[in-house]
Amino acid sequence: MTIYFESHLDKFWGMPTVQTENKQSVDTKAQILENARKLFATHGYDGTSIRQLTASLDITPAALYYHFASKNDVLEGLAERLHDGSDALLQRIREFDQSTESMREALCQYYDLLADDIHVFRLVYNDAAIQHSPIGQRLRGQAREFYAYLVGPDPSVEDRMRAAGAVGIIRLSLEQRGVDPSKYREVIVERAFRVMTDV
Repeated sequence: MTIYFESHLDKFWGMPTVQTENKQSVDTKAQILENARKLFATHGYDGTSIRQLTASLDITPAALYYHFASKNDVLEGLAERLHDGSDALLQRIREFDQSTESMREALCQYYDLLADDIHVFRLVYNDAAIQHSPIGQRLRGQAREFYAYLVGPDPSVEDRMRAAGAVGIIRLSLEQRGVDPSKYREVIVERAFRVMTDV
């Protein structure tokens, strides 16, 4: 009875509830990540300081450190969805065979993975400092594993060239500014598939 009464007093007097504080915390974290994405894209990862990350949001460094231990931790949070999505894709294609139907499906899923987080994808693959960061290295390892599926066991030079060409078509197409991923999906994936299968 006391807890119920006090919670209603809190609402009456406009005092913050636990739910409100949690929502504000989540919102602040999301704002930090979105702001970091924009600043990293404009100034580069190495060219962006903690002060810049906080000043443009009008928050203190302490507020940022409440959510992230370091600038690298911000980067890890920013790339988390792409990294986890890559892990899920690799788990799925481990069940695939080397048939042309499976190859097409793998390329479709790879395209969708990159297009789903296209701004972070562009950021990661256009910033050398990010590529050499811990999360960048893990993403590159995932990309190599996907490439290994495409070339198959005991690949020839031609197999490796075709796989590199197919992956390159998807990545380079999505890196272009102004490309609408949903509009060009069929065209890009089909072109990549034709290169992969030499059709």
